[in-house]
Amino acid sequence: MEIIGHKKILDDLKALAEKGELSHGYIFYGPSMVGKRTAALAFAHFLERGVLDAGLHGTLREAKLINLASMKALDSDTKNSIGIDAVREIKNFLWQKPEASPRRTLIIDDAEFLTTEAQNALLKVTEEPPASSLLIIVTSDIESLLPTIVSRLQKIYFGTVPVRAIEEWLARDHGIAAANAKIFAERSFGKPGLAHALATDKEFREGLAHAATFLKTSPAARKEFIKKLIEPDEFNLRTFLDALIMNLAWETPSVAQAARWHNALALYGSAADFGLNPRLQLEALLMK
Repeated sequence: MEIIGHKKILDDLKALAEKGELSHGYIFYGPSMVGKRTAALAFAHFLERGVLDAGLHGTLREAKLINLASMKALDSDTKNSIGIDAVREIKNFLWQKPEASPRRTLIIDDAEFLTTEAQNALLKVTEEPPASSLLIIVTSDIESLLPTIVSRLQKIYFGTVPVRAIEEWLARDHGIAAANAKIFAERSFGKPGLAHALATDKEFREGLAHAATFLKTSPAARKEFIKKLIEPDEFNLRTFLDALIMNLAWETPSVAQAARWHNALALYGSAADFGLNPRLQLEALLMK
């Protein structure tokens, strides 16, 4: 699988690995859907197989990915957070000796969903990591991490990718018609993951449609709409706010649009508080 963008970052990491100078841990941070997780998986593949490839991570012996989806697969009752059980799993994995790679690589994606308890436990891993371990934390909200964790790991920023490169990638590697590839790339704001989801993910597009409906809901109907929206157990406030912010970004700029944009961003930041009442917050957002 081709990696779109971030060549310099991956080349630098490869050079450090070849010289035996990798840090014990990194934080890959930056906007959502720009390729941070893909880069982390590709680098783990390089350490074990000698080739950058994000498509075969499931076959790696010395790499493990932990995220919201993997936690829910283990426990269907898991809410929208990554808790202390994940850190126990991390310790069990990293403290085993690697056989096929110089490092055992543990990737935590969706790290903004780590609970405070989990982060405090993870701090102990970062203080005294095994020499043969590599921890990569992937997040689109570095402010959600404890300062003590951030200070112990090397930070690498992932920015957006040129729209033209995304357009060519969609057409060449995913068979998207040129005209559609251009539209999806332009609407992606330089995020390959977003462009790919727009082109191929029906569920993702449905989420965007729900967010668009939310913005158009009349004052009389909005409370009932929000009640139904948050009813499913799998409802995730941050995921919904992502879709909301995308819709706002695509709108023609206006004073009202700008106000909702800033309010949505502020709510996204406070969504790290797992005690947040999504119904009250979404109602307040619509009232502004």
